[in-house]
Amino acid sequence: MSYIEKGAETAAAVSPPKARSGAEAISESLHACGIEMVFGYAGGGTGAVIHQIETSNLANMNGRTELSGAWMSYGYNRMKGRAASACLFHCVGALHASPVVHAAKVDSTPLFMMDVNLDSSLDFREGLQDSNDIVYPALKQIAKYARKVTTADDLPLAVRQAVISASTGRPGPSLLDIGFQALVAETACVAERLTLPEPPGTSEAAISRMLEMIKAASNPVLFVGAGVHMAKAAGELQRFAEALGIPIVSTSWGGRGVISDDHPLFAGVAGSIGWTSANEVVQRADLWIAIGTTFSQMTTGAWNLVKPDNVIQIDIDPNQLGKIFQPTLGITGHAKSVLTQLLDYVERKGLRSEANPAKLAHIAASKQEWFDYYHKLSCESSTPINQHYVIQKMADTFPAGTIMVGDSGGQAFMMYRSFHYKEVTPMPLGSRYMSLGAGLPVSIGVKLAVPDRTVVCYHGDGGFYYDFMELSTLAERKLKVIIIIDNNHCLYANRQGMRLWGIQNPWVDLPEGTDFVGVAKALGVNGERVTNPDDLEPALQRAMKSEGSYVVDVWTDPETRIHRAIRDVIPILSDRKPEQGGDRHVSPPLAGSWPN
Repeated sequence: MSYIEKGAETAAAVSPPKARSGAEAISESLHACGIEMVFGYAGGGTGAVIHQIETSNLANMNGRTELSGAWMSYGYNRMKGRAASACLFHCVGALHASPVVHAAKVDSTPLFMMDVNLDSSLDFREGLQDSNDIVYPALKQIAKYARKVTTADDLPLAVRQAVISASTGRPGPSLLDIGFQALVAETACVAERLTLPEPPGTSEAAISRMLEMIKAASNPVLFVGAGVHMAKAAGELQRFAEALGIPIVSTSWGGRGVISDDHPLFAGVAGSIGWTSANEVVQRADLWIAIGTTFSQMTTGAWNLVKPDNVIQIDIDPNQLGKIFQPTLGITGHAKSVLTQLLDYVERKGLRSEANPAKLAHIAASKQEWFDYYHKLSCESSTPINQHYVIQKMADTFPAGTIMVGDSGGQAFMMYRSFHYKEVTPMPLGSRYMSLGAGLPVSIGVKLAVPDRTVVCYHGDGGFYYDFMELSTLAERKLKVIIIIDNNHCLYANRQGMRLWGIQNPWVDLPEGTDFVGVAKALGVNGERVTNPDDLEPALQRAMKSEGSYVVDVWTDPETRIHRAIRDVIPILSDRKPEQGGDRHVSPPLAGSWPN
């Protein structure tokens, strides 16, 4: 074949397609960008896009609300580590999903949301559900990437840019606000197949300096968060820790499950809702190697952890380096890429070293201190049932690798702190934004993304009022999610915080008369109520054996306390009384960047 013939063949391969509607161009672009599923809610002009999605055999699902649909996409994408799903809503419905847009931004979760707005000609004519001046301006403030699209020719490029932005760098939410006229107009613009760029590493000099600092430290600790999970870097983290014998401490929410709780180098869970023993381990370190954590309020006990003089901080977002304090060495890079570079350097230079036996013994003793303490909490089989007992029974009953999805509130704090992770397990929620009613739809998204894993939604009764309608989605789609309701008949975290202030607030009390199991059965999901601790394990076994989803409504003790993980500190600033301020820097502004 001649050079000219090759050129002609190449030109033919990339020649523009025949003109088609903007709606069809969106569908083609979703396929080309690796979108596997679309979650949404019908309304207004969305039908034009839904038709193209359905007829192109792109998997799709309608939530019972826009909020639920967006949370499903959030959970799906956290499992995939990229914008592997999209959301589609009518314009005014998109506002219902705004909490998820915000959550995706602060929790670094890939999210791609489209809304179909009115034809822009209605801007001047008092259109029904007039939202051209509402959706885009409102959500643009909380999105990582936001564009208004009014021309069909822009749609393939807009979808492409939105997926890239959501999936790369520090992941976050992308929004396309699409005028209806763009869907019905024709375009011949190509929907080019997207290959996401390789995630960035760092320089050889930075790797060398890191290892020099580690070698000079007498007691280094790997302090890791959700960024390691999102980067799919748990394997590299473990191999690096084992190569140099460095202990690992995880954050108490996003970093949980990054390594087995039983691994000899895992020193425990740090932060406000962590292990007291682990916080003491991390405070004795003379070097933190922080990977994928932002040093947020909950991670640091409101910055009351004692920080060492030397800190290496690795983050995909350069704006995190030096944001709260100045690290000794700040490295911009993807957790998996940087850890791979470190491993390569260690192998090339022959720097491997065995873990110090005394250090391993100290880690084991510190962990045992926590396990013994937690055993005392969880062995109480009282009535109403102790939440720690429930968490222990779940850990004993569910198989290794079970993905636990906590909703929001006290029960989620206790679960992520105390559930026993037997192997590396992805974390489906971030740690910065907590919203009642996310648990069940996130669990659905997780199950769709990893259908072979056991998925358990550990829900408070307060949050369950927000999202129980998605039980009907589980029944309709024949999906298996186990829902455990920690039913203490109150908004537990709010109740505890307000008691500290001496506030009497009847709004935090919830009715005992609600029949969650009856509601579940009416929506097509079987279940049972448990009020006796001896009945809990058999109920969990029945849930495991159930062909479909199963609800276990466990009546728990509203007086169970969330025990502090950092001694003499109430970690949530808003829960403290003003007089508890003083040198604890309660009232903003905090004195100094890290007021140890």
